[in-house]
Amino acid sequence: MRYIYWLSGIVACIGLLFFGIYQIYFYYQEKPEVSVALPSISLIPDQTRMLVIAPHCDDEVLGCAGTIQEVIRAGGQVMVVTMTNGDGFTFAVEEQIHQIFLTRDDYIQSGYVRQNELLRALHRLGVDENQIAFLGYPDRGLRALWTEYWDKNQPYKSRYTGKDHSPYSNSYRPNTPYAGEAVMDDLETILREFKPNVIFLPHPADEHPDHAATWSFISAVVTKVVNNGILSKPKLYAYLVHRGDFPIPHGYSPDAALLPPKPLYSYSRQWQVYALTSEQESIKETALNEYVSQLRVPIMSSLLRSFIRRNELFEEVDIPVVVSQTSHLELAEITNWVNQQPLLVYPKSVSALGALARKARVEALACVVQDTSLWFRFYIPGFSEHHKQYQVLIVSFQLNNGTLTRAKRTFSFSTNSTDQENIKRLNDDVIIKVPFADQELPDYFLIQILTKDRFGVTIDHTAWQQIQIKYAANAPSSL
Repeated sequence: MRYIYWLSGIVACIGLLFFGIYQIYFYYQEKPEVSVALPSISLIPDQTRMLVIAPHCDDEVLGCAGTIQEVIRAGGQVMVVTMTNGDGFTFAVEEQIHQIFLTRDDYIQSGYVRQNELLRALHRLGVDENQIAFLGYPDRGLRALWTEYWDKNQPYKSRYTGKDHSPYSNSYRPNTPYAGEAVMDDLETILREFKPNVIFLPHPADEHPDHAATWSFISAVVTKVVNNGILSKPKLYAYLVHRGDFPIPHGYSPDAALLPPKPLYSYSRQWQVYALTSEQESIKETALNEYVSQLRVPIMSSLLRSFIRRNELFEEVDIPVVVSQTSHLELAEITNWVNQQPLLVYPKSVSALGALARKARVEALACVVQDTSLWFRFYIPGFSEHHKQYQVLIVSFQLNNGTLTRAKRTFSFSTNSTDQENIKRLNDDVIIKVPFADQELPDYFLIQILTKDRFGVTIDHTAWQQIQIKYAANAPSSL
């Protein structure tokens, strides 16, 4: 028995050592450059129609409380939309009802609690209750709606509430089915009616799956209504909440600046800040204190209070456009990609598995449209030297007389791929041709790449990147 205790102690010490190394590694990888000088966000508040999209009740305050105050103070309009009611956070529900064994009704009641907290928080910021919409979709289920459960006739079932339709009486669309198609319909209706000229939404590189899926939905529906001529192109400002220990320093630091993680800033210079006055910062803290259900959970309390800073942080997001090529340029040759700018550049991962397997990860993606095919160039340093697998997910959309048709395509490749006709593997690059039939070639699509080890375990993934296609009758013959 003594040896068992001794062995257990050694294992625990080794575990703590690795955890400490892990924390230190990511702290210094993510630690922002304090000397970074970021420009101020450009708004014309009295003309601003500001739409804030929050995956959960509290994200709107974390990301945008100061900006909301500024727009309202100057006479602009603000509408806040929450995708879910945050009804899948077990620790908070246990703390709320003081028991471990929870029922499905307990989760639903926690959703109503979160709603009431949001109403009180936004009242502090000056948002009218009539300008708040609860969509009522499943917490921790938005990724499934985006990728798998699109059809309203085959909805997703929440593992927390046990429901496949919204059980909330005050949902924007009562009894809405838990399906991606329904999410798009709700968001499109809101865009048509509110007509925002600026949208604040989750950052595409946010590590929380609900946040990443929210970005994908909003990105897709905005492109639809803009391309249909329903809405002038709004500015998109993305706020970050979940990425490792972000914000750094973690915890309550009201005098500190909120700065982008070093890897994200290295790959984008579109970051901007909104400087809060001392009064705005104080009101933001008061609004955040309304989220009692979250602040009672220590790990959440630390995260939420980390956003009480002297500024708010956003990245202005542009959707890249690819012009179709009518020539027969030999795209299988790497030399013909020299002038093609990458459409997706992926920073370092914040996962432990990704840190242990740093080689042969997708670092950049370029795309060309030629005839009825999409061509992709994946830049993967060390590709030929490591045995990893890559899964590519494409969610494409085609507009036809205002009607949107969605399709999903998945394909994989590795160093051992056998599809010689449509794939060319090089030392650090992979070029893949994805043929489409004439009627299937999309108007735009979103793409994500998963990197897996030899056992099929996902060790890294890119953000969902939207790419629009511009069809030109006389497109240039060279890249």
